[in-house]
Amino acid sequence: MKYSGRRSLFTIGSAVLAAAWLFAINTVQAASPGAAVVKKVVGTATYTDARGGGAIKENDILFQGATITTGAGSYVDLDLGVNGNALRVEADSTLALNKLEYTKAITTVTDTQVEVKKGSAVSNVINKLSKASKYEIKTPAGVAGIRGTCVRSSVISITCLIGTIQFTPVAGGGVMITINGGNKFTPGALAAVKAGTAETSSLAKTATSLTANAAAAQVAQVVQQFTAALAADAAADAAKAGGNASTASANAAKAAIAELVQAVTDAAAQASPQMKAAIQAVAQTLTQNSESMTANAAASGAGIGVKVTGGTDAQASAAANSAATSVSNNPTVVADANRQAAPSIVVAQQNQNPTIVVDNRPPPPPPGQQAPPTGNNQPGTQNQGTTVIFVSPTRGEE
Repeated sequence: MKYSGRRSLFTIGSAVLAAAWLFAINTVQAASPGAAVVKKVVGTATYTDARGGGAIKENDILFQGATITTGAGSYVDLDLGVNGNALRVEADSTLALNKLEYTKAITTVTDTQVEVKKGSAVSNVINKLSKASKYEIKTPAGVAGIRGTCVRSSVISITCLIGTIQFTPVAGGGVMITINGGNKFTPGALAAVKAGTAETSSLAKTATSLTANAAAAQVAQVVQQFTAALAADAAADAAKAGGNASTASANAAKAAIAELVQAVTDAAAQASPQMKAAIQAVAQTLTQNSESMTANAAASGAGIGVKVTGGTDAQASAAANSAATSVSNNPTVVADANRQAAPSIVVAQQNQNPTIVVDNRPPPPPPGQQAPPTGNNQPGTQNQGTTVIFVSPTRGEE
């Protein structure tokens, strides 16, 4: 009997502990409301929500349920924080923040749902979202699910610069279409097709500018990724046409770096007092390290361009070295570019999505100078190590 009594007490105690544990878990996992911080307003922009509405000003905080409308020649840059980083509502557009929620447990799970009702918006999700997270962009054409992706979404098309989009068209019987980096989808099409160079370059400049306003500490990472993607696209096009992938990659990387550094410089000149110093520091760092960043992107792009058109690993490595050498006369810079290109060359496969591995570690400052603060100690930033980005310059052309 005594044994049974102890067992009963143990059972009751276990039940109480289990109930307390479940309560704690449910408390931790309760969804918290996210928010969109207004980082920049150009021209005229208004919002409406359950509280009413009015003009949008820098540093305003908008919550789920808010609808943002921009005038002609105007735009609004938002920082969604944990819910997906940088978002720009472009000119003459209307966008609704249908859902901004996140849950913090072992990992952070986010639920972001925005709707482009008119015009267009650019999203740049810098930090990798957890597998359970959701970031959906609804448009009249369909619903796009993105993860670690730079994308322009409009009422008539979806364009992906890096990453992968899973897009379900309204007029498609529910069949999901994959849109890889360098490609786009337009209503009525049966699959994604290659986006034009001007279109992807424009998207890269816009995304760089808005990211500078939303997350200046991560702009160098973004510029490196975008440059590598644009260089790979140019190299693949050249190799497929029988041209020189190394030359095409190097030229594309040089042009991209110049445009993106200028985009950051312009963002610094037009930034609010709170953001100006941080963006100016980033622009200075990019300028000082443009040679190494260009060489890295050119080498990776050339190697991938050769591999996805049937070249061997040895041919891809030679193309990468040639591209880096045409950008820089510095042996150290060339050697580092070849080192960074190597993983991309190994994993890229013909007729599959090539992979670019981008070194996200901030480049060292010039001798005698101290590196500007990068903000790497901020929760959620991921500027260390490497990032894998996916581009598919040949998809949709078969």
